[in-house]
Amino acid sequence: MREVKQSRAVETRKKILREAAQLFALKGFHDTKVGDLIEAAEVTSGAFFHHFKGKDDLAFAVVDHYMEQRCRTLDRIEKGLPEPDGLDPLELAFRRLDAVCEMVVRRRNRKGGCLIGNLSTALSDTRPEFRKRLGECFEEMAAEFQIHLAEAAADRDLDVDSREIARYIVSVIEGAIMLSRTKRDIGLVQQQIQRLKEDIRRSFQTEVVMSSTRKN
Repeated sequence: MREVKQSRAVETRKKILREAAQLFALKGFHDTKVGDLIEAAEVTSGAFFHHFKGKDDLAFAVVDHYMEQRCRTLDRIEKGLPEPDGLDPLELAFRRLDAVCEMVVRRRNRKGGCLIGNLSTALSDTRPEFRKRLGECFEEMAAEFQIHLAEAAADRDLDVDSREIARYIVSVIEGAIMLSRTKRDIGLVQQQIQRLKEDIRRSFQTEVVMSSTRKN
């Protein structure tokens, strides 16, 4: 019986997190009230406050849950993509980028856009504790690319800032998502990511040439 209750509690918490993520993405943090969350999750107020102290506590939990789910989803998508030609780490970064693109395309009919982007817009100017955590989320996204970019630079004996290039990738992704929603055209995401890959590839090729010239 205890295991059944624990299982129900886990499912209740997951349902609250899921419904909260949708409401925060669609209505925004400020316009979503605790009553809205309780109604959407179909739980009692007692059940809600058993799991979360309030809306702020829930929002932090939603962010953590979203990032965990995002990573799992991307890993799963990436495993289904064709293996890159050769062992160039740059192609591994592009494979992750392709996984992001595929994830966005699959979610094109979802309303609300990127949860992390929406919360950043709503909270970064007035809530430093949220600004810190959301900034960490973007750094986590960038880190998925940075490791491969750093390896690619090392293989080419390049002196490039892989962290800044990784941040650049995340900036383009987030901007492309917003643009595609305003234009109602998911193809814009695919186009911008393809151009991003071409830009990065040219940059690494240019750096190789410049590095070789300096050595000579």
